[in-house]
Amino acid sequence: MNAQIGANAPPSRIPWPPILMGLTLAAGLALDAATGASLIDRASSRLPQLAGAAIVVLALANDVWCFRILSRHQTTIMPHRAASFLVSEGPFRFSRNPIYVSHVALIFGLGLFLGSPFTLLLTPVLAFGLTKLAIEPEERHLLGKFGDDYRSYMARTRRWL
Repeated sequence: MNAQIGANAPPSRIPWPPILMGLTLAAGLALDAATGASLIDRASSRLPQLAGAAIVVLALANDVWCFRILSRHQTTIMPHRAASFLVSEGPFRFSRNPIYVSHVALIFGLGLFLGSPFTLLLTPVLAFGLTKLAIEPEERHLLGKFGDDYRSYMARTRRWL
């Protein structure tokens, strides 16, 4: 009975991903403002902004793809809610966490688009925070809920890419 309660418990009570994304972007922009740092002043072309915009569009498109698949299987897209189905198709074939890949890409793309060097520098910190506060608790939750099916998925699919 306790294992069942644990399996139905959410991986976290706090929706860390949007919080971490907002903090990363805010901190990057604040550090840029405090230091006067900018990629736009140094760029002789609009290439970084165009690349950033393309990355943002691709990240959002991947999010939409993920959300559609999760919705089709009637499982949560919320990182602080318990999963009801183990999804391993679509972008989940390439990464166990394609939405978090999108989150990191989105912040990196915004850093390029906005010409924010500190946002770019903080992007790996975002990835680390997502790993510790969202991914690892979700993996424990999914192992408790789906057991050997999730272990098999872990063995054939990378955490990030």
